[in-house]
Amino acid sequence: MTSAGPNPSQSHYQVIFHCIESASRFVPPVISPAPALQSLRDLIPSLPAASAMAETDDGPPTSAQQTLELVGVAAEMLSHLDESSSANPLGWETVSGIGRVLDELIGQLGATVRREKADLVRGLYVIIDPQVTGGRDPLTIARAAIQGGARMLQLRDKLRDKGESLPLARELQTLCHQAGASLILNDHADVAAIVGAAGLHVGQTDLPVEQARQVLAPHQVLGRSNHEIEELVESERMGADHVAFGAIYHTNTKGVGRPPQGIDRLLVARETAQTPLVAIGGINAENSAPVIEAGADAICVTAAVGSAAEPEAAAAKLVKVIEEAGGRI
Repeated sequence: MTSAGPNPSQSHYQVIFHCIESASRFVPPVISPAPALQSLRDLIPSLPAASAMAETDDGPPTSAQQTLELVGVAAEMLSHLDESSSANPLGWETVSGIGRVLDELIGQLGATVRREKADLVRGLYVIIDPQVTGGRDPLTIARAAIQGGARMLQLRDKLRDKGESLPLARELQTLCHQAGASLILNDHADVAAIVGAAGLHVGQTDLPVEQARQVLAPHQVLGRSNHEIEELVESERMGADHVAFGAIYHTNTKGVGRPPQGIDRLLVARETAQTPLVAIGGINAENSAPVIEAGADAICVTAAVGSAAEPEAAAAKLVKVIEEAGGRI
């Protein structure tokens, strides 16, 4: 694949052309056809040929992520083309047309990348809430959770301003990146974008999915909370990449103002959901097995790890129960 990074000696148009040409050769998976790729291919014959780039072409991109990066570079460079510049052999109408195709393709490839990340939603998912740590450093709890086997963390900081919680978000992202885990930010799409988190989680009354997408990078996933089956269906219709359902059991961590859903309703949620399903609310090592057996892809906990005397041991016990119940860890 031709390198997507621009070289100072290359003109903007040269980089744009070669990114577009390389991206157009991507063969998407059958289940994610990305129809805008054909529009991109149709554009190429009408574009002025660019001189050869210094990098060696080692073939077309082999993944949606690589193709998305190429298209992203092309779109960024296109935005800097000055119509009056000699480096721009295109007219304004052509630039606008290319821009529309690239924007459409970014959306389609982003959706493909997010679908490919569905496997990340599995096992133990721990919410790091500075109010639920027993007075301990949230980063210490996070590190213990990952050492105990958690594959996903969520930073939920409802009381501090975003500027105050940003350093913790950065530290958690570094921790997750080094451990091969995923960090999700609760509610704050801008913080998720700034720190490069795996994604964002929103509630029913938080930023709507469509608006959150405008802030997030195309590859960042978005989960949404649901308390009723009808809400779950709506969340998927809105474009959520995974859905949380609960509270499954009684919980004191976050007042939900409604009775627990229970395992029977979780079974209905599993039959209904077309995306990965996260069960949340009152779950601990003693009651998590039926949750996994009902089909939840992941269980999400706060106090069961954050308030535990030994958070790492608590996380490890939960992971063991998940595995023994047939869940993926």
